[in-house]
Amino acid sequence: MKNYINQTLLLSVLLTLMLTGLSLVPGNLAVGEFNLRKMDIFADIRVSQPDTAGMQPDSLSIDTLAWQGSDTSLLVLPDNADSIGPLPPKDSSWFGKVIEDYTPRQNGLNRFFEAVDSIRQGRTVRVAWYGDSFVEGDILLGDLRDTLQSVWGGQGVGFVPVTSEVAQFKRTLKHIFRGWTTYSIVKKMPEHPQFGINGYVYQPEPDAKIHYEGASYFQHTTRWSRFRFFYSASQSLSFVWQQDESAPQNDNLKATDGSVRAWEWTANYPGTSTFAVRFPQSQGLLLYGASLESGPGIYIDNFSVRGNSGGPLKLIRPDVAHQFDKYQHYDLIVLQVGLNAVTNSLNNIKWYQAELDRTFAHLKDCFPGKPVMIIGVGDRANKSGTELHTMRSVPAIVTMQRDLARKHGFLFYDLYYGMGGPGSIIQMAQHKPRYANLDYTHLTHDGGRVLGHQFANLFLEEQTKWRASRTQ
Repeated sequence: MKNYINQTLLLSVLLTLMLTGLSLVPGNLAVGEFNLRKMDIFADIRVSQPDTAGMQPDSLSIDTLAWQGSDTSLLVLPDNADSIGPLPPKDSSWFGKVIEDYTPRQNGLNRFFEAVDSIRQGRTVRVAWYGDSFVEGDILLGDLRDTLQSVWGGQGVGFVPVTSEVAQFKRTLKHIFRGWTTYSIVKKMPEHPQFGINGYVYQPEPDAKIHYEGASYFQHTTRWSRFRFFYSASQSLSFVWQQDESAPQNDNLKATDGSVRAWEWTANYPGTSTFAVRFPQSQGLLLYGASLESGPGIYIDNFSVRGNSGGPLKLIRPDVAHQFDKYQHYDLIVLQVGLNAVTNSLNNIKWYQAELDRTFAHLKDCFPGKPVMIIGVGDRANKSGTELHTMRSVPAIVTMQRDLARKHGFLFYDLYYGMGGPGSIIQMAQHKPRYANLDYTHLTHDGGRVLGHQFANLFLEEQTKWRASRTQ
């Protein structure tokens, strides 16, 4: 058999030399009617430096991600303009350091912290956190929840879905399911049942099953003493439930006439570390999720939906949200979206502004009288030529979200500045260990821990200021 190793090696060397030569050709070189793009075959192995003029080199650490750079380097949306252009932001010295309060009396967190203070009297405090893929799998929220439960009390992950695209990814829960059809507010379907409070609804097949098991990664997610699932049923039917190693037991669900009801199991301390339900009958049954908890304490319900830009939340009917709130009694509503609208070619965000304007108004209808906090979109980057840069639409969308929060009388937190400003997601992706994935969009578990602790410190600092204001 003839040996082709030498020819293969020679061909590889020639190909490498040719590509290296092409990398030296300047970008935008015109050849007839065509413009050549800049080529760099070493771009993926070269350590790119983020475009972060004005940033302090050590501004990113495990303890703080505070922005340390210049306030005038941002791109924001000018008033009454449709295009993105360079203008310095207003009053930016506190962006990312405080929760900005645009409620009419600047007392938007009073009700929340009053509820937190009453935990010692047996109060359960709940936060509904609507988000996108930035927090799916309890990234960030797992660390935030666990830290606040260490301070304020609570045991358990709170609201959990029936099915999950990231069940194997979670560190807060072991989750197994089978036999379910999942409907989501981001999946375009001509017909679907009414969505639940988390933007999903789940339809079982005969003998559908869900199994929840506590995880030990976090301090407060191993056990719980109260289990509920939320459902609607057109007729009464039986199902099977089992906790820990006990024998399976049968129970019945009552017909709900289209409304939402809850089935509940409770136990004394220490409760259980596993709970499973199985539905031999499925005709006319819909499930909306479950809740695992041991109150009193703080519970942050993760309502993340991958691909959610915010607009699809209008598919959650206000009357359905009211029914859930009768069970949950939410004390704070959080909306964190925007990543799915960010692109580098975006020149006009008026369409997205109009969409979020309607969504913000819809949240008021769903949760009347509740404090609402908007989380501005975080940093996102991509390559321009061979260099990594923050996408130019990021600061413009943050400014637009802040303006809408002011218009609707909401609270606002600038996550873009809180992460570190321009280029911060690049720094996080280059950190060892990585705090962000190499899509320069999403956090790793380590990055979620950093930002989760940062959010926890933010809430605790705001609580301290609130208590100080009461004594003045």
